[in-house]
Amino acid sequence: MEASMLEETVQNPNPYPVVGKLHYEDIWQLCLQARELAWDPARDIDWDALKRETADLPAEARAAGAEWWSLRAWMEHGATPYGAERLRQAIFEHLPFEVKQHVSNFIAEELRHHEASFRIADALGGYQPSPRSDYFQMVIPRFHDEKDEKAMSFYAGMAVNTLFEQLSGELLSARYKNAVYPEIKKACELILRDEARHIQFGRILMRRFFADLSDEEKVRLGEKFAKKLRGSLLNGVYAVVNLPREERKRSARARALAAEHGLGATHPDEEVDIIVSALKAIRADVAPYDVPIPEIAEIEGDGAPKGTLAAE
Repeated sequence: MEASMLEETVQNPNPYPVVGKLHYEDIWQLCLQARELAWDPARDIDWDALKRETADLPAEARAAGAEWWSLRAWMEHGATPYGAERLRQAIFEHLPFEVKQHVSNFIAEELRHHEASFRIADALGGYQPSPRSDYFQMVIPRFHDEKDEKAMSFYAGMAVNTLFEQLSGELLSARYKNAVYPEIKKACELILRDEARHIQFGRILMRRFFADLSDEEKVRLGEKFAKKLRGSLLNGVYAVVNLPREERKRSARARALAAEHGLGATHPDEEVDIIVSALKAIRADVAPYDVPIPEIAEIEGDGAPKGTLAAE
């Protein structure tokens, strides 16, 4: 073999020995559930029926619904490179088989959440494959910035993500209740079923590993959670409060319109209330492990939105 070819070979850490013995039965049970409860967005939901049922909606409402579910699709897809990095990390840190299996399941599940979301957008008049707004073009790269995750241990980094799964689950529960069309309701229900496993994985991590985190890492964990929520997820993904003023008005009105027509969205004011309530629950969950989560100034205390976001 030519020397130049050897020089171009990417050098990875050694993945051997491959750990094959199960260490955590509770994590393995989540893997078994993932197999038993697997679903197919293309097969298990009647997308033609959704097109027929929503055909007579006002064009503005259909466009608002398509924008909403396109955003949902981008968000779900943003989880896949995160999962791929965690899988690579788990492999080269020689973590137990069931941990690697769960992360692999997580990637596949986020991809099918992405597929279900863009199929809903298509049925409502057209999936938008890239963001229409400049602000989101700036937000998306933050989903793929690994500096914060790589500053923490594997289990601490995964725990930060699963805290967001808990927040996302609370929001998705409200969207499930909002949906009046059976196909959208079913998609929300199936996504929620997967998210419940992701949240349970986070609870297992807290129970097994949080007591061993250093005080410094616990503080860092809370800071990274707050940073991601403020820097990315309040910029149009979980809520619209941190958007530029004109875009906040436009996006909030579109989201409110999708909610008013029962398209599986949440009203922007309702979103803030749900996030604040979920934050209280998350703080209570991590309090026994002395993990401090800073106040989120934009939505808590004196910084909370005043009035109606969609009418500003």
